[in-house]
Amino acid sequence: MSYGGNFGGGYNPPGGYGGPPGGGYGPPGGGWGGGAPPPGGGWGAPPGGAMMSPMGGGIQNYSPKDQGTAFLLAAFLGGYGADRFYLGQTGLGIAKLLTCGGLGFWAIYDAIMIASGKMTDANGLVLAREPTVGTPHKSQGTAFLLSYFLGCFGADRFYLGQTGLGLAKLFTCGGFMIWWIIDYIMIGMGKVKDADGNSLRYDM
Repeated sequence: MSYGGNFGGGYNPPGGYGGPPGGGYGPPGGGWGGGAPPPGGGWGAPPGGAMMSPMGGGIQNYSPKDQGTAFLLAAFLGGYGADRFYLGQTGLGIAKLLTCGGLGFWAIYDAIMIASGKMTDANGLVLAREPTVGTPHKSQGTAFLLSYFLGCFGADRFYLGQTGLGLAKLFTCGGFMIWWIIDYIMIGMGKVKDADGNSLRYDM
């Protein structure tokens, strides 16, 4: 045994883990004390798309499928089941295809559910979206429904606290319907923020 080593006269452990804090108790391989990060790209998010949920409750695992893409497929090709095929739900996709999107009702329902953040993929994971900005207060689902049914009157923009834009939409009948369509798509894809610059809240 060696006395008089790193511990000021104490025992020097086999393998040389160095001295107490200040001198480094780093694990073998040099991971904590300035050494190389673990394999796989450092100390980033865990595999599988895990990240902190903007609604609280700790870590939320998100799907590799994108909410914006799923919404576009539901809005424009939902009658053919394209959104369900994209989400890996082949059986439901075929059912939508053979029923013309449930005579249109199923297609509308899926578009609303995806735009509200309530749709999951074939593995039950919530669809991925852009990183959350600020503290979400306004509901994406509510904003989407207002845009869908009352967008030509600017109801969605009034709800988001954007009074000037709401008035502009109101007096132009939703920008001659073109603005209404743009807002419908952008809100459905999760790309619109409220008057304070916060992301909209998923209604999970």
